[in-house]
Amino acid sequence: MTVLAGEPDLEAEEIQGNVLRGFDTNHQELLGFTLDDPPAARPWLAGLADRIASLERVHDYRLRRTAGDPATTTEVLVNAAFSRRGLDALELRGTDVGDGFFNLAMGSLAGSLGDRREDYVIGRDRESTPDLLLLLGCQEDETLTAASRLFQEEAGAAGLRRIYQERGHLLPGEVEHFGYRDGISQVGPRGLLPGDPPQPLTLRLDPSDPRSVLEGERGQRLVWPGQFVFGYATQGEDPITPGPIATGTDWMRNGSLLVFRRLRQDVAAFRQFLAETAQELTGRLGLTVTDRDLGAQVVGRWEDGTPVTLSPEGPDPAISGDPRLLNTFGYAADAQGQRCPFFAHIRKVNPRDLQTDQGPATRTLQFQMLRRGIPYGPHFEPGTEAEDRGLLFLAYQTSFMNQFQLLNKLWMNNSRAPEKEAGHDLLVGQDELGGARFGALLDPLGNERARFATRARWVVPTGGAFLFSPSLGFFRRLAG
Repeated sequence: MTVLAGEPDLEAEEIQGNVLRGFDTNHQELLGFTLDDPPAARPWLAGLADRIASLERVHDYRLRRTAGDPATTTEVLVNAAFSRRGLDALELRGTDVGDGFFNLAMGSLAGSLGDRREDYVIGRDRESTPDLLLLLGCQEDETLTAASRLFQEEAGAAGLRRIYQERGHLLPGEVEHFGYRDGISQVGPRGLLPGDPPQPLTLRLDPSDPRSVLEGERGQRLVWPGQFVFGYATQGEDPITPGPIATGTDWMRNGSLLVFRRLRQDVAAFRQFLAETAQELTGRLGLTVTDRDLGAQVVGRWEDGTPVTLSPEGPDPAISGDPRLLNTFGYAADAQGQRCPFFAHIRKVNPRDLQTDQGPATRTLQFQMLRRGIPYGPHFEPGTEAEDRGLLFLAYQTSFMNQFQLLNKLWMNNSRAPEKEAGHDLLVGQDELGGARFGALLDPLGNERARFATRARWVVPTGGAFLFSPSLGFFRRLAG
């Protein structure tokens, strides 16, 4: 176990468990409420302090579940977050959060995010943004349904009005609806959990491995916890030296900012784009390009998670079946994008070992978020094109501006960044002016070989919210 001097003791009984550890349950439900009668709601909200799953509890739950404890099958995990209007209703100064995005309904920023406000089903304005968002997770669907019903009954009796409800569930193979393995490239938060001796939250490599000061599992970069939770050191320019403390008012300590994005996925449109564009590229390049080849270029991985950087010809079970290999790669040896193009999703959001328009490669770790999303809607089958399906995207950070906005607006939606003018993030990026998104394939000298473009939208943002996920002590303070 390699732990750097200065890695902080995490107040694990105070931090909500979905932030640094993640529920990782088969089923999750999101419940959004407005506080129509804040004085009546306060006692019920204060009581959530005894029901919210802390980091300490979720870490123990995850260990017990891995060990096969049957009790974890029906255990329900609960976390909660407030919008700016929700904090104001509780007579707390939402402006103290100090992040411009937090003060606004997501719909008011739709244009700058590349969204169409008319597509929104939640968060179009302040009135359609939940004051309180409850996150419930469980391995068993029926148990989660019963728990959700109970929370809704209690909330209604306490003067809260439900305005949003949605169920997410893992798909077979833990893929998203387009069919690509998801959630396999998370960074690892630094920090120590209580114990004798204290243990690191993120498992570490053997100390004899020279990469152990930088990585948890092989390829999993370690990041200082202040990038995700207030009150701790942030990521500095030097990855092994703690940066400044992520500060906020006293009630923000051990809290986190949560961005929620409801992303509808049009699987049929995505597959049609791959088929038509692959056929077009086959004719223009004089070599066979299949829709599967093109999909791997757009994502940066084959369906089973094999990175195209490590295996450009096709998926490799030896890589996808070994967690130590899935993320053990960089792009420095592929500087001209011959294996993984510049527009590939995983390269756009995490250029890894490359310098970007934002500075040296080490700065990229300052922009990463902890993603906790889960698919919603039925698995795609021919004939179900009209069904609503997609991703309930959830991500924790301590700066919407420097983390969510940078990845979303400045990189995914920008054809000129983070490396060079070679296209948008064709998987989830949006063109803010409503124009065509494009991808460019380059030769080893950096010259353009082929360009393809589309106006089709196969990921449609349909709303969301900017929220604050407070500490458990925050809820206890509501009682007094």
